[in-house]
Amino acid sequence: MNAITFFTNKREAESAAFDLMDQTASAERPDLLLFYATPKYRGRYQQILEILATRFGNIPQIGGSVDGMIFPSDMRTDGASLVLCYDESARIWVGSDEGEGACESAERLAEKITCKNGIVILHFPLVHVPDMAGSIEFWTRGRYYSFMCRNRSGKYARRFADYCNRNKIIYPAPTILDIVAKRLDYRVPIIGINLMHTEMGFNSPSVFANFKEINNSIAALVIEKPGIEVSYDDIFPAKGKTIEETCKIVKNHFTVVKEFKASFEKNILVSLDDKPPIAAIKDFTGLSKHNREGITSNLGEGHLQAQMPYILIYLSKTTGGIMTHAVGSYYPFDLFPVFFDISDFSEKVFLAYEPFQGKLKDFASSLCTFRNTKGFKFFVMDIGAVLAFEEESIYYRDMVAELFGDNYFGLLTEAPSVYLPPSSVKKEFITEVKKNIFFSCSGTDVCFHC
Repeated sequence: MNAITFFTNKREAESAAFDLMDQTASAERPDLLLFYATPKYRGRYQQILEILATRFGNIPQIGGSVDGMIFPSDMRTDGASLVLCYDESARIWVGSDEGEGACESAERLAEKITCKNGIVILHFPLVHVPDMAGSIEFWTRGRYYSFMCRNRSGKYARRFADYCNRNKIIYPAPTILDIVAKRLDYRVPIIGINLMHTEMGFNSPSVFANFKEINNSIAALVIEKPGIEVSYDDIFPAKGKTIEETCKIVKNHFTVVKEFKASFEKNILVSLDDKPPIAAIKDFTGLSKHNREGITSNLGEGHLQAQMPYILIYLSKTTGGIMTHAVGSYYPFDLFPVFFDISDFSEKVFLAYEPFQGKLKDFASSLCTFRNTKGFKFFVMDIGAVLAFEEESIYYRDMVAELFGDNYFGLLTEAPSVYLPPSSVKKEFITEVKKNIFFSCSGTDVCFHC
């Protein structure tokens, strides 16, 4: 596969769309279109897509809203990129599902997918922020279920988890990957592009499929051809042979502030040491429960901060791996929804932070697997690397250009997830949270070439 990337950062959406149209005026008809845009165009993505569809509307297209992009000789965190991909030898398909329920939507989409020898790339919001009315309903439900859980009745936490799934507030990445992998008999690699912005706003993030902004939904790109390879890596040490060994590794690698006994139901963290989660960590972090007015204001401006210095670390009882997620004042209620089902995890939970010094290269380590190889490279990196290293992160632009020449495209967004067939697993990744499924809310990267 070969690809050509076109970029615009015109202020108005219509101007941006016509700028891309002008730049691609002499381009040959592609076999696949990738379109990614930053929140600069939030609320106006469909306007751009409709204009692009006037020329490319009969070509498979996928994409979403992201925080940044890396493409030949540039790295940008504002604007939009249109990638024209050419490969007559590949079978390319893009599909989506917009029905009710996050997991149910994944199941319906999985029924549409066929792929015996290739790769599937899923696009979905890791967490979707509804519009103001939907957010108010979510907060109201959260307050009600938090109140009902004070008598330690787990059924209300389960009901809240069911509500979050039914309304597609959260797409639990490991579960979503497992649904699709199972449908394909675990034969082919599946990448999860977990869309979420570092500064969240109402009605975000967005998914684009076949020139339609499908917003709170899931889409899949299938590329079927022999010879596609996937490389996954993370910034963490390998896991231990037992959960006890992994505990020791966690304490050596991370700066552990406190160990808690957790109570949870599905993907709802109910308590830490019998206290509401944010109340339990307040003395160690200075965080406190956010009020609704403050969250509303920040979401309305698109500035609710998702990245936080503190993380909670969970231990998988089935794989001996770990799952991490940032902990912050995201909700105006006591229960704490997380981005994955923690039913099979240990009650032992660590509050920690991780020093990133000296790990600049580690955030992009999967890319080095394909040094000097032919074909198009597509990769996803954790946007946290750019935030952690600031000016130094320009290193990634130069590193990728040196590795891949001019036939590549990369995303800067929430850390990706991946299912790998057993033959593609190269080490004992500590981020294995289900069998051959790898995910963490920070520090992962994935690359494939075709």
